[in-house]
Amino acid sequence: MHISQFPLEQDHLAAAVGELLVRRGEKLAVSETTAGGLISVRLLSVPGASRWYDGGIIPYAGAHRWQQLGLDVEIARQHGAVSAAWVAATAEGLRRALGCAWALAESGIAGPQGSRRSPKPVGSVVIALAGPAGTITEEHVFPGSRVEVMVQIAERALALLKETLTATAETTVTS
Repeated sequence: MHISQFPLEQDHLAAAVGELLVRRGEKLAVSETTAGGLISVRLLSVPGASRWYDGGIIPYAGAHRWQQLGLDVEIARQHGAVSAAWVAATAEGLRRALGCAWALAESGIAGPQGSRRSPKPVGSVVIALAGPAGTITEEHVFPGSRVEVMVQIAERALALLKETLTATAETTVTS
């Protein structure tokens, strides 16, 4: 997705995610740090999102995340805020806190400067999806400006969610 195309009046990826969640009778929550709400904006642009979108948080400062989700600060100290361990803990904590079937979380470095606390390059992001069968994490380094990185994070996070919902629906049907 290109920045000039965002936001979309008809977001086909977000609508497909919504349809899959409605079919399953499940809800989703989202925690966004680097994307700053773009994932939620895309999901909420779909009419009827209240049937499957349970809520979200934008815990930009780490202390908010720890307090709201009851996360163990030692995970962040040991692994960093842009790590599979921390982002998975965030997704799992959000899923528990809201009691929904799925929770999507991301944390990264949008730029233009890198982090003082992390050696990871600008564009680094970890995306985690916690669901009934466990938690999936992905690590990426997206190119581009701050906003381009944010848009790519939202696009990949929604694609991961759609891919996982589709794969688990197929597994459920064939099992």
